[in-house]
Amino acid sequence: MKASNKFIAAALAGLVATSSFGSFAAYAAGTDAKAPTAAYATQKELLKTADEALSTVTHVRAARMALFDNKIDEAKANVADATKALSAGETDLKALLVADSDKADAAKAFLPFDMSMALTDTFKPTQESEKALKEAKGLMTSGEKDKAIEVLRVASVDLNISAALLPEQGSLDKLKQATDLLEGQEYFAANLALKSIEDSVVVRNFGIDAIPAQGNIE
Repeated sequence: MKASNKFIAAALAGLVATSSFGSFAAYAAGTDAKAPTAAYATQKELLKTADEALSTVTHVRAARMALFDNKIDEAKANVADATKALSAGETDLKALLVADSDKADAAKAFLPFDMSMALTDTFKPTQESEKALKEAKGLMTSGEKDKAIEVLRVASVDLNISAALLPEQGSLDKLKQATDLLEGQEYFAANLALKSIEDSVVVRNFGIDAIPAQGNIE
């Protein structure tokens, strides 16, 4: 498990190199929805992503493709790998859970597995913001992502953060269902169970001062 911020660093690098201060490309096919006002617990730190959740999504897609090609053993192996990824280190994963920021009082049930940052439409470039962005780029490059976010926050740089979220328990339940269906040679139904995992992924947008709080360890 590790924080995945390669594309954030790349976005900052591209921004600093662009004199027009154009927007970054957002995750999920150009999502540019406005960041909602926070009505949930927040944190100052940037979200940490779960490589295990990304692995799960990757294996689920591979399993569906294998079923399409009638490669049943390959599909079973990918479902097993997806289940293992989401089941390993359960306590560590719970430390990464977030609530759905679009729903008030929602339980922390989602794992962030991909992120992007973009300047908002209301961003106005200044000498101070340009200096902050260059400093943040250096901090991102050296792995000090939380310090980078704080630099941007202090400089009032308007950012929209997009995160792709995978429901943890719901995905595990569907993976078990898919496993049973594959064993019962119900391949069409197994594919639908796997598809429901892909369909359950949500992309949420929030501002630099509205990053959802992570952690659900009792």
